[in-house]
Amino acid sequence: MKVKCLVITFFLLITTLVNAQNSTYPNKAIKIFVPATAAGPTDFIGRIVAEFLTKTLNQTVVVENLPGAGGNQAFQALLRADSDGHTLAIGSQSMMAMGPYLYKHTPFDHEKDFVPVNIVAAPAYILVVNNAVPVSTLQELISLAKLKPGQLNFASTNGIGSTSHVVGELLKRTAQIDIVHVPYKGNAQATTDLLGGNVQMMFSLSSSMTQPITTGAVKAIAIGSIKRSQTLPKVPTFEESGLTGFTASSWFGVFVRAGTSNAIIQKLNLTLEQMLQDLNVRKKLLSAGADPAGGSVEQAADFLKNERQKWGNVIKSAQITLD
Repeated sequence: MKVKCLVITFFLLITTLVNAQNSTYPNKAIKIFVPATAAGPTDFIGRIVAEFLTKTLNQTVVVENLPGAGGNQAFQALLRADSDGHTLAIGSQSMMAMGPYLYKHTPFDHEKDFVPVNIVAAPAYILVVNNAVPVSTLQELISLAKLKPGQLNFASTNGIGSTSHVVGELLKRTAQIDIVHVPYKGNAQATTDLLGGNVQMMFSLSSSMTQPITTGAVKAIAIGSIKRSQTLPKVPTFEESGLTGFTASSWFGVFVRAGTSNAIIQKLNLTLEQMLQDLNVRKKLLSAGADPAGGSVEQAADFLKNERQKWGNVIKSAQITLD
């Protein structure tokens, strides 16, 4: 009986301590690991999050850039941190949905070691073609590709295994066409070769293609978002263009270590939901071609599960691996 009372007392004490921790969260500075260099899209999202959390939670929030190893370095650092909600990381589609299938040997388990708090933004990929390609619509492009199997090329902006590569593989399988992947090390060189006609098409983030599209330097065929873009409203979605269920966005979310209390995760989620309703934040995101996303913790988990299944199937089918 005494042992039972002691056990109950112990658990009541632990519960009291946890609740006290949650109610005072955050009680020290928060760090956000960004798995990319400064000034890129991942860093952009990280700094928007840091600025809003600093203002809203009344604690210093600092961004630490940890590029390298396909984002693995940043998440290794998150795994080493305490699971108290004071260390976060920005995870992208390529890192957290494609990473488990692209990297066979990682020092962590993508699914078991980290929890998505909120999917913050989802910049859409847009399919553009060189002006010399005699098509104006997605169906015309598909028809041309079927007439010329293996003769049309698509560029990827960051090489084998990059999101633009895997999205191109998804198009090949969904539309049942044979187009050839040409990997590039960056968006600038890929765009230059697209404009010069060395490749016929490419998937790129819509923000990178707004100017070439509006000036008529390239033709925009379709955009991978669910709804049309506010910055490029004349470009139809893939769904509107007849490719049912085809979506392609490079989303970014906030992650914590597994083991972080649900109360802290929920508090962070609600704070990020506030952020996504802030007019200044929305303006910043939209001006960068990043549609605000959001949703509950449960919705973030379901979304990530579906994304992993979707992109995992493509990567396995195309036999893409990075190690």
